[in-house]
Amino acid sequence: MPTTYLYTNQAGSLSEFEQECMALDAAGYVINIGNAWWERSSVMGPAMQRPAFQQMSRRLRAGDTIVTATLASLGCNLRDVIATLQRCRSLGVRVHCAEVGDENLAAASSVTMRTLYAVDNLERQGRSARMKQSAQEAVGRGARLGRKPLLEPDMHEEIRAAIRVGTSISELARTLRVSRQTIMRIRDGCPERTEGF
Repeated sequence: MPTTYLYTNQAGSLSEFEQECMALDAAGYVINIGNAWWERSSVMGPAMQRPAFQQMSRRLRAGDTIVTATLASLGCNLRDVIATLQRCRSLGVRVHCAEVGDENLAAASSVTMRTLYAVDNLERQGRSARMKQSAQEAVGRGARLGRKPLLEPDMHEEIRAAIRVGTSISELARTLRVSRQTIMRIRDGCPERTEGF
């Protein structure tokens, strides 16, 4: 038989938790107090890492329902809320949030879920555009993007000269405390690559 669970991470005290339970009861959700989960863990942590949420998740079965008063109970940010809802969908668990109405948020056809995806995509595009714009402005000011090179450009000719007189690449790499690949790039005339950028 499907079970309805209440979960909150928003109530600051037992009386606030009881008020939340009464508000959800008034909204039409019948919840056994033994299936009500309340915790005061950091709102900065992902929902799936909260102790009470983890304990509740272990009890969930397909067909069960989670009820919350606010979306903030389902995650620390938009992406975390989406990840929590996707996890519930994969388990076959329904999720209802009084804050957004009587809709199964975990359903693929959920209007709220599609809206959350659209807002997440908008945030991602905005973040990407801001990063590109700031990078272009930095290049326009003459700043070099990426990590500082391990070896200054004036050392490149000295390294090539050392290779021409017979110094091994491994020996140069050990002496200068860089990778062999860096020395080989300098030998071949390629600019030093800034790994990770």
